[in-house]
Amino acid sequence: MTLIREPVRLRRGLVAAIGLAELCYAAAGALPLVLGLGLKIQEIAPAGKETTLGLVTALGGVATVIANPVSGHLSDRTAGRYGMRRPWILGGSLTGLAGLLVLATAGSVPLVALGWIVAVCGYQAMVAGLTATVVDQFPPERRTRVAGVFSMCNIVGVVPAMVVAQVFKDSLVTAFAVCGALAVAAALALWVVLPDRRLDPAGRRPVSLRSLASALLVLPAGARDFRLLWIQRVLVSIGFALISSYSLYYLQSRLAMPTAAATALVGLTTIVSTLLSGLLAYLGGRWAARIGRGRPFVLWATVVLAAMLLLKAATASVAVVVLVAVVSGAATGVYYAVDLGMVTQVLPDEREAGRFLGAFAMAKHLPSAIAPALAPVLLGVGGDPFAPGPNYFLLFLACAVVTAAAAPLVGLLRDVR
Repeated sequence: MTLIREPVRLRRGLVAAIGLAELCYAAAGALPLVLGLGLKIQEIAPAGKETTLGLVTALGGVATVIANPVSGHLSDRTAGRYGMRRPWILGGSLTGLAGLLVLATAGSVPLVALGWIVAVCGYQAMVAGLTATVVDQFPPERRTRVAGVFSMCNIVGVVPAMVVAQVFKDSLVTAFAVCGALAVAAALALWVVLPDRRLDPAGRRPVSLRSLASALLVLPAGARDFRLLWIQRVLVSIGFALISSYSLYYLQSRLAMPTAAATALVGLTTIVSTLLSGLLAYLGGRWAARIGRGRPFVLWATVVLAAMLLLKAATASVAVVVLVAVVSGAATGVYYAVDLGMVTQVLPDEREAGRFLGAFAMAKHLPSAIAPALAPVLLGVGGDPFAPGPNYFLLFLACAVVTAAAAPLVGLLRDVR
């Protein structure tokens, strides 16, 4: 596979353009989850809306898991005058916008599901191209720093989504169109400044059913450090998925808090936690790159998150809820920034960066889709020793143990920048 690399220009402008595209992608993808899907399904099918929402969300989760690595794999084998990643970044943003518009104007549940799946596939193609640019455009010693910017923008993308949702709360179509259009505009801006890699058609590997299936092989043989980072991210993401997913119900059950007050507290802690997480992602990436060591950051972030889960399991107060939200948000910001930077340096084959980074993204998406569905099993075992109702003690204790199990894997990694 022969690659033609254009001279790298406007390095700071390139980092800013990648970050902006990631921010707008995250906002467009988050808006339906923050507000749009629930409102649309409530409008179309109010009876059984919880079950319908769960089904549509699950379909989107399946699409996410498949679309990201497959799109990354196809971008690795895209040859043409416009480069390897730019067509997927811009094309993905346009596809995502089309899906959002279908979703916003849908008059039936199947159309809602179709629109959401199309939007998910488009935005996963966009982010697959964006993530691969970190490997394409920057040497290994700079990737953790860039990954910090990338992760920060991904994390705080929910904030502009919430702002757009509030500004255009009377028109779901307008809200979706604005977020989708911003992602397209950011993709166009990146198109202008990105000195994309170009693949020589003569050296392009063919795309086949076998190669597409291989894109879903997340743990390739012989890639020891990649495998360790993948497994660790799965374990940590389970804890993060559950510490955020059940916040509202936890407050209502453990603290007997009224719904209005619980909703307000969840909203406040989510905003504060998200902003702090984004800030720590940026600072953690810079600091890890400066000292040339990633393992201490990943280790301590893992230990802190496990401790916060244990604290949430064994206490019952508003102060602890706020503390856990803030500290765990900061820890996950550091974790996701630094481990992304680390994995870019241990890819089994950098010529297939899109494929392997897409496979690595599965380690975050799978727990988010599966863990909340398995949580009711633990909640239904016995009783909570701190309050009547579901067993949140057992749920968060189990999550703390799973997260803590990821810490020893850090010691098996070679220290990369």
